Amino acid sequence: LTESARFNVLNCGRRWGKTLFGEGLASEMAIHGNPVGWFAPEYKYVAEAWRDLIKTLQPYIKRTNQTEHRIELLTGGVIEMWSLQSGDGGRSRKYARVIVDEAAKIPNLFQAWTDGIRPTLTDLKGDAFFFSTPFGRNDFWQLYNYGTDVLYEEWASWKMPSFSNPFLDPHEIDSARKDMTERSFAQEYLAEFLEDSAVFR
Repeated sequence: LTESARFNVLNCGRRWGKTLFGEGLASEMAIHGNPVGWFAPEYKYVAEAWRDLIKTLQPYIKRTNQTEHRIELLTGGVIEMWSLQSGDGGRSRKYARVIVDEAAKIPNLFQAWTDGIRPTLTDLKGDAFFFSTPFGRNDFWQLYNYGTDVLYEEWASWKMPSFSNPFLDPHEIDSARKDMTERSFAQEYLAEFLEDSAVFR
């Protein structure tokens, strides 16, 4: 977090804590009275984060609308959660922070970012955080590469394998390795971008 830029891409292994980290970032910004947008491939991916945010922010909540996945706080902050199945979520909104969870699973992520999400940050000069386990060399990989390119000064990227989560038992991860192909383990736990995303043939 201390190394974050304006646009941030976290490429993480499974069970690293991506969604939990995103919940903290969203809560912090909303508690200070700012609007936050949360984006995911489908609404089923926001269910856990929705429940966690309702629980965490309970003392600050003014009203919630589960149908619209909208949380309004007494401080004036708002969190709105969107599915990107249509690629059109968040249009006409303005946000101080955007969280994109499970970004590698979003079809046409790059277009969703440039045409839909990026303009929502213009008014408030907001920031963005993309979280995902990799899924081949797709649009998420392209955004990750922005953070490693000195020409993209507003971007930063990190690769965080599951082993870097101190709350996971490394022996359990080693046990999982025995049940998986080398390629699937490399993608799911080591956060490697594989040229072929079809690892479960």
